[in-house]
Amino acid sequence: MQSTTAGEEAVVQPEEDRFAAKRGITQRPRDDRYTRVAIILHWSIAALIIYNLASGFIVWDLAHDFFRAPANGAYYLFGLTSHLSSGLTVLVLTVARIIWRLMHEPPPYSEDMKRWEKHLAHFAHFLLYAAMVLMPLSGWAILSAHPPAGSAGAATVPPPPGVPPSSGPRPGPPRIWWVMMPIPAITPIEKLGAEPGGVEPQRILHDEFAEWHEIGGWIALLLLMLHVAGALKHQWLDRHPELQRMGIGRRK
Repeated sequence: MQSTTAGEEAVVQPEEDRFAAKRGITQRPRDDRYTRVAIILHWSIAALIIYNLASGFIVWDLAHDFFRAPANGAYYLFGLTSHLSSGLTVLVLTVARIIWRLMHEPPPYSEDMKRWEKHLAHFAHFLLYAAMVLMPLSGWAILSAHPPAGSAGAATVPPPPGVPPSSGPRPGPPRIWWVMMPIPAITPIEKLGAEPGGVEPQRILHDEFAEWHEIGGWIALLLLMLHVAGALKHQWLDRHPELQRMGIGRRK
């Protein structure tokens, strides 16, 4: 049997560890959970996504008539601004999470997890990240697809009676992030309706964005359900510490 000195043992590293060190990725123990920052970002984004999906389906689908009633304009305004604010917060936190993920190696999957399950998990996470970026961007585009306040295009749009209509451009939509700071419009989309000739093309663009946003909402709901189902399957059927990896329960 060959013996090695302490100095030689310190030099020997697995190939994956040396590769991660060259990339500047922080290595963590194989049996450890995600970093505290990753856990906080994960559950914060999850809570905001659930609120966004619920508020979107309630305000614009399930209770559409209630929120469009002139007497309930304040409820509609709250639903709109909170939906927008939480969506853009998801976008900001998702960018932060991607940056953190690139700098910190996550704990590996369980060793007895099948290869196809690992590939499927990676693909599902990619789709979730795409939804967390594209959904807020499409909502921001919807809000931007209105004539600029005070422009010649805005003058051609009659003010709605009581509550803004459900579709089409309207001047002066509320763009406030958590009642703290104004949200700028996406300039090329907003300027499209600055002149009367661009109001109708902008309205068509607005409705297209709204349609894709609604479709994306159903896709995001499906992805969220699959993500939760997969985590519970690995936790309870496969006996993998999935919830512990994300900060729930004791470490194993």
